[in-house]
Amino acid sequence: MPELIQGSADTHYNSDFVDPKGEGAVSIHNTRGIAHLKNGEYDHAIADFTKAIEHNPEDVFACTNRGVAYYYKGRFYRAVDDFSKTISLTPDDPFAYYGRGMAYRSLLVFEKTIQDFSTAIRLNPEAAADAYKERGVTYHSKGDINKAIEDYNAAIALDPGLAEAWTERGKAYRDKGEIDKAIKNYNKAIELKPELAEPYTCRGLIYNEQDELDKAIADHSKAIACNREFAEAYVNRGQAYYAKNELDKAIADYDKATQLNPELVEAYTHRGNTYRVKAELDKAIADYTEALKLRPKIAEFYYTRGEAWLLAKGWEEAKTDLTAALLQDVDVAAAFHNTHGSIAAFEEKIGSRLPKEIVVLLTPRSGSPFEIDKDARIALGMKYYGNDELSSGLAARLAGVPRVEFIFLMGDYGLSPFGDEEEYAKSGF
Repeated sequence: MPELIQGSADTHYNSDFVDPKGEGAVSIHNTRGIAHLKNGEYDHAIADFTKAIEHNPEDVFACTNRGVAYYYKGRFYRAVDDFSKTISLTPDDPFAYYGRGMAYRSLLVFEKTIQDFSTAIRLNPEAAADAYKERGVTYHSKGDINKAIEDYNAAIALDPGLAEAWTERGKAYRDKGEIDKAIKNYNKAIELKPELAEPYTCRGLIYNEQDELDKAIADHSKAIACNREFAEAYVNRGQAYYAKNELDKAIADYDKATQLNPELVEAYTHRGNTYRVKAELDKAIADYTEALKLRPKIAEFYYTRGEAWLLAKGWEEAKTDLTAALLQDVDVAAAFHNTHGSIAAFEEKIGSRLPKEIVVLLTPRSGSPFEIDKDARIALGMKYYGNDELSSGLAARLAGVPRVEFIFLMGDYGLSPFGDEEEYAKSGF
């Protein structure tokens, strides 16, 4: 994450920031707010900057740095508001555009992100290496790898020592399939800043793919040594251990990743896969369930958990998940047959015959769309909502009815919209 703090605890202690009563409160709150910000005490920082703004609503320093604190707290809309206020007061401040661009990108508003980074570059072109780099990251997120590389080139031209730009350019080359260039960029980043964790694990991922697993594990371990809280590096090392069939070590790494970042969905899916290989299906299903709750819009997750239920002979649960996957256009039959060969081979593997209704779901379709009757589809949506796996909005979409109708029907299934207060408030009831 880029350094966004503007100013220090030793600066801005002057008459420009003293309140009209002459008590120096604005200066005190700003100075203390910066100290809290640097210590990661974001709530305290926000409180101090808010007090400064109450004394002087046009205090650019407080508005900007409260935006920074909101950004680090993950309150991106609030960050956008504060950076926008700064821009209204000082429209030629490149930092405010840079900060707002970072917040917009976190909200996936890519066009506004690019506009803000472009403005930051225009306002201060000689010191725009970070803005070029972040605009490149945004282009990469949009899938425009060539534009991303152009921006990374510009960042490196302005600041050849910017290791983060070399790392990002390495990622872009990796996604283009230019692996040698990717490794060279990661190597350069490591040379420039050996304490930076990310290029090690990025290079390790390439070694994962090349089946050079010992080298991969060494790189991921270096990343972890650089940053003990780098959850993604634990996941990446766990994948290497999984490929080596060192499953307990893989699970230990996934465990650590979930402790560090409980919302890192890849840690749950990979740990679930590992538990499935170990035939610990209850644990696998629990992990797939957590992944589904975190990313309910990923239709393939329904199939993955449904397949685990098949292995566990949980027919009703398997039927539910496979049906949900089909309704979201997952080619369930193709996925099943690619993995298991045939229904007969799977039945031999588990020592049981599959129920007829599941065989139907796993049989390739002849181009006709999958359909179930309206009542059954509504019941399916209610089941996911009742299990706290989908919001009322997503459950209604799965049920194929408007959200207002879905909420109206909840009582027929013994459910209440009050368990989903935010969605209920939006419904108009």
